[in-house]
Parts: sequence; structure tokens; C-alpha cells
Amino acid sequence: MRVTDKLNAYNSLMSTQAGTSNMYKIYNQLSTGQKIQNSYEGASTYITSARLEYELATLEQVENAASLADELMSNTDSTLAQITSLITEFKVKVTQAVNDTQTTASREVIAAELTRIKEQIVDLANTSINGQFLFSGSLTSTKPFDYSGNYYGDDKDLQIVTGDGVRNTYNVTGYDLFFGSDNDFKKQITTNVSFTDNRYDLINEPDETRYLDTDDKIKYLIGLDYVADNSNVALDPDSDFDTQPLDFASTALFVQGVRPDGTSFKSSVLVDADDSIQALLDKIGTLYGNSSTSKVVEVSINDSGQIQITDLKQGNNTLDFHAVAFTPQFENRETLVNASKDMTAANMSTEDLTNAVLAGAFQNGDITNVNQPVTVNINGTDYELNLHQTDFIFSKMTDAQGNTADAADFDNVYFEREDNKIYGNVSQIVQSSGAYATSSTRLSEVASGDLSQTTLNLAITSKNGTNYNVSINLGTSQVSYQDAQGATITFPIMNTDSITGNTGTVTPTNDITYQQLNDIIALFATDNQPTASITVTNNQIAADDYAAFQASIKDSKVLVDVDLDSKGRITLTDKLSLGTKVSMALYDSNSGVFTTNNLTTTATITTGAALSFSANNALIIDEPNVDFISDLDTMIEAVLYGYTRADSTGENPRNTGMQGALERLEHLNEHVIKQRTIIGADQSAIENTVSKVSTLKVNVQSIQSDVLGVDLAEVYTQLIQQQTSYQAALKATTILSQLSLLNYM
Repeated sequence: MRVTDKLNAYNSLMSTQAGTSNMYKIYNQLSTGQKIQNSYEGASTYITSARLEYELATLEQVENAASLADELMSNTDSTLAQITSLITEFKVKVTQAVNDTQTTASREVIAAELTRIKEQIVDLANTSINGQFLFSGSLTSTKPFDYSGNYYGDDKDLQIVTGDGVRNTYNVTGYDLFFGSDNDFKKQITTNVSFTDNRYDLINEPDETRYLDTDDKIKYLIGLDYVADNSNVALDPDSDFDTQPLDFASTALFVQGVRPDGTSFKSSVLVDADDSIQALLDKIGTLYGNSSTSKVVEVSINDSGQIQITDLKQGNNTLDFHAVAFTPQFENRETLVNASKDMTAANMSTEDLTNAVLAGAFQNGDITNVNQPVTVNINGTDYELNLHQTDFIFSKMTDAQGNTADAADFDNVYFEREDNKIYGNVSQIVQSSGAYATSSTRLSEVASGDLSQTTLNLAITSKNGTNYNVSINLGTSQVSYQDAQGATITFPIMNTDSITGNTGTVTPTNDITYQQLNDIIALFATDNQPTASITVTNNQIAADDYAAFQASIKDSKVLVDVDLDSKGRITLTDKLSLGTKVSMALYDSNSGVFTTNNLTTTATITTGAALSFSANNALIIDEPNVDFISDLDTMIEAVLYGYTRADSTGENPRNTGMQGALERLEHLNEHVIKQRTIIGADQSAIENTVSKVSTLKVNVQSIQSDVLGVDLAEVYTQLIQQQTSYQAALKATTILSQLSLLNYM
């Protein structure tokens, strides 16, 4: 091949251009520190670099989010520390108030100070940082609490993503803070009637007042009430009770409640006059499941003569108790003495006497309706006896018949009223979890008995003043009532048919929800209940009937709202009234029915009410669940009125007093500390995440540098080589550009 000047010139030019390109590339590498500037320069390097860049951006995002979360958690921890400090201050002042040296005026001052502390706690619970409320859950722009303790946030956690499928919580919700549950606490309940030594006339001789303890006898509790008239020859506290004791009748004890295992019970049993208070406590413990070898509850009597029951298993929240006792009462001491002689002659025991009186006093076993006096023939002589009632629990309530409730009434009482609301005082608690029920919870999840055998009575007065007596048969899923003309109207408890979608089907007993029960209440509260019976055919409800029923429910919800509040209590809110006229009682139809025939000192036990909604039951000293602000309000009330313990004669018989407050405060303090511990653990995890992310960032940047970064020494060497080659190419080009034909002439 012939090498021409043109070819040489072309090759020289190409070498120069290549040198320029290589030099440009090397200068770019030196200036940027990167091997490539464009993807086409190295596809593998570019892909690896892009992946690392994405990972680095993700890590930076996690780092920024974690840093913000850490700041919020630090503020949360600081706020919880201040709340804990205020609880301690609150406890100190309650301890001061319980001292006997305090006067009414000084307690009022302390109550005012406690109110300010409570308000400070609420203010702290409303803390916001950069416009975000710490304890509102996911509703960070919503102020969570008011001074009444109403919560307007939610129970949702705030979370950040700290890895593939890994999330970290970085908040404490207001619900967890003020309404949570602690499974390491026990439920403890108390009566509010103090047992005193009633052998003395305590009204005229108050200095003789003495609270009974475990060694005292049942006959000391009944005391002068074994006879109706002590004005002439009174029972002698020494001779008639101890040195030459009379034959006092046995006492019939009626107990109902819920055991730690969630089962309800009713019990009828005789207690002899010479039995000790400890024997009474042991009988009660046996009803709850205590045996000679094991205990499930602790039953005791406190220094104020009140019975306290403690569930020995932590986290249980079902324990409930109600009791009342009846003792035959003669007209006077002389009649009692004569009857004792006749009983001896007739070989009649004091237990036989009590059973004879019970048979005449209670019809169909309903202890809420006493028929007295009762005439009993003893050895040919007729004696008229009454039944003296011994109260264990008393509350200022109204029974289902509209009368003032007495201690024999359990859950056949009206709901409590507050402005435009009425609410039950019994929380509906899910048996399996101990959590408060919601509208979607099934009744069977809460029930402590057999719903198939349960009929609820609903005595309700509507907004317009109409009275209804409604029967809700859960076993047949049927509601019935009598209209103004006396006709019986029935309709089923129903839900949407999942197949047709526009008709209804009868809801099975164990699937009935609180929402359905609440809807029934709302219908009668607003006079929107069906006025004609709804026919059921093959478990189905016709489309027209079902549509009309749903329309009635919708109309009722315009006027009232029936739901379960944050403590699981059925609550009716009258939307269009500041003070509602609606009132209602909702209770088991067999609420006050007991076995009253042929009782012995061995208890007769039957199944109790499956559901209770409002009750004259034992007061709660402590339980796993908390209601922070409401609890503080109750404690302030105890200080204001000077309640040392629960007092059945006080302004609020259901207040557990300052002694109960001190015990509850221990729980509240532990609850807040636990929330602080949780946020501390979460913060530690977040801080570890930040540290880990920082390390990963360095590693990724190092790898990225290895993949994309240049070796400066190598590049400098290449630069020198390229410069040498480039200069040679330039020189060659210069020489070639000087050649012409004249050089060869």
C-alpha cells in the first residue's frame, strides 16, 4: 500500500483529536473525581453507582425522619416526667387531706390546689411542638383533651420506616396515656356500708360506735334489729348476746356477682347468728372459687367495717359483687323470748324459722319486693315477723319501677344522668382481652352467662315523654312491647342479608352486637320504633319491612346518639337538648330472683345475669383499666367532701374516698411511668437507628467512591502519558504540515 502525504496528514489529525479527547476525559476525572460522566462511558459502573445513590438517599431520608422523631420523643419524655412529678405532688396533698386534723375549710383549699394540679396535667397532655400535639395519636393538629377528660385524638401510633419492612413507633397516644390498661394490676372492689356493732343504740349513743372485724359475730351486726321495738325492754348487749344468749334467727344472705373467670353467679345461703364475720367472708370467698387449698380472690374487711374483694390474678377486669341480707325480726324482746320457747317445744330450729319467713315474704324469689309482715305459726301460736334488711352497698339511684333504689336492687336501676347524656355505670369489657367493648363488639364476647337464656328488660322514657316497657329476648333475637292500645308489637333483631343485600335476616343470638342493641334503644328514645309487628319468614325479613326499619334507625340518629364511651359504658346523647328528658333502665329480667326455699348454711348457687349495664354494685378501688382525668376528679371530690373511705351516707355514695384515692394514685403513677418507659425504649431504638444509618451512609459512600471514584495516582500517570502522546502527535502534525514538492526538486 502506498503511503501518501494525505494519509499521513489524516493519521496525524486523528491522533491529535484522540489525544484531545483523552486529555479532556482525564481532566474531567481530575476535576470531578469520578470515573465516568455519562452512562455510555461505563454501563456497569453507572448502574452500580445509581443503585448506591438511591440507597444513600434512602438512608439520608431515614436519618432525617429519625432525627425529627427523636426530637419529638425527647419532648414527650420530658412532658411525661413533668406529669409524674405532678402526680407525686397530687398524692402528697391527698395524704395531707386524709389527716384527721384537717378542717372542712382546709380541705376546700387542698381541693382547689388539687384542681389546679389536674389542670396542669391536662395542659401538659395538650403540649404541642411545632404545631404538632404530642398526645393526639395520628391527629397531630387536634388538641387532644379538655379539662373534663374528653379525648379528641385517636389511638393510632405514629411510625417511621427504618428499614425494609421495619417500622418504629415514636409517640404515646392520649388514649394509651389516660385510658390504657395495665395487666400487672389487680381489680379491687369494696362495699360502702360500714358494719358496726349494733348491739348499742348508735344514734343516741354515738360514742359506742365500733366497726366490726373478723372475730366479731353476725349477731353483733344485726344487734338491736332482731326486734322492732327496743323502747321498753331493750335487748341487752351483754347478757342477751353473750353471757345468756337468746336464740336469734339465722340470716339469709343473697349474693350475686362475677367471678375472676368471667362467669356470673347468684347465691342464697343461711348464716347463723353465732357465725363470725370471718366465716361470712369465707362463704363469700367460696362463691368466687376459693377452696381450702387455693384462692382466686382475697376477701377482707377494712378498718371501716367494709368488705373488700381483690382478684388475685393480675389483669382480670370482670370481678363484681352485690349482697344483701334479711333477718327475721320479732316485734319486741318479750315476743322473741316466747317464740324461742315455742320453737324449742316444737323442735323448730332458727334456720327453720328463717325459711318460714322467707317463704311468706318473697313471691317467686324476687327479693326486691318484700311482702311483710309474715305470720308464722310456732307450736300453735301465731307470730307476726318482719324482715330486717342488712345493706352491703347503697347508692342514690332509682329502680326500674321509678322508686328510690334500696340495697336489694342490683342492676334493675336507671342510668345516671349528666346534662344531655344518660349513661350506665358498668363498663362492658371483652372477656378474652379485658379491653373495653365498642359498638362492633358482640354481646357474647362480654357476656358472663348464657345469652340464649337471657331476656333484657328496657324501661325507657322517650324524648317526648312516652313510657315503654320493652322485652329484648336475646335467645330468640326478638323485641316486643305493648303499644298504647295494649297490642303487643314484635320485631326481630336483624342485620343485612349478605346474599340479597336489600333484605334482612334474623341475627343469631351470639352474633348480636352492641350497635344493634344501641339502635333498639335509640328507636324507643325517639319514638321511632316499629308500630306494627314485623313478620319473619324462614329467618328472613321482607325487603320493604327491612328498608322501613333501617329508615327508622336513620331518623332516630338525627335526634340521639347511642354508643359506648371510652370506658365501654352505654351512653345516650340527646343531640337537640341541653338537658335530656330521656331516662332508661336496662337489666336482666331475672335480676332480683333468687332461690328462697329451704335454704341451708350450704349455699345454693345458680347462674347470674349474663349482662349488666348500670348497677348498684361494689365500688372499684382499683382495676387494670384507668380513666385518668375522671379518676382525679373523683379524688378531688373525696377531699372536698372529706370522704376517708366510701360512705353510703355521703353526697356521693359511690366515691371510694381518700384512702381509695391513694391506692389508685399509685396505679396512675405507675401507668405514666410505664408509658415513659415505652417511649424511652422506642427512643433508644430510634437513636440506634440514627447511629446505624450514619455508619451505613459512610459504608455506602465508601463503596460508591470505590465504584465511581478515580485513582488519582493512576489518572496522573495517564495524564503524563497522554500529554506525551499528544505532544508527539502535535509535533508530527507540525512537521507534516511543512512538507511540499519543493523539498524533492
